Amino acid sequence: MSNEQDPLSRELAYYEQHKSEWLPGYENQFVVVSGNKIAGFYKDYESAWDAGAKEFGLQANFLIKQICVHEPVYFLY
Repeated sequence: MSNEQDPLSRELAYYEQHKSEWLPGYENQFVVVSGNKIAGFYKDYESAWDAGAKEFGLQANFLIKQICVHEPVYFLY
């Protein structure tokens, strides 16, 4: 699948590669990733969004993902 079809595949792969390293110090915090560059770790989504927009700009793709041992499952009804 190309990056045009799945624009955050590289960021998600980077997250999965480093998740076990980050869990001990950053569990439940939000990481901001673009490509293989990190804008930082933040306690809330809003702070992560602000940092991502400042570091990468609003025209760039960046991933904000909470670092969790078990990924949450959401149901939509």
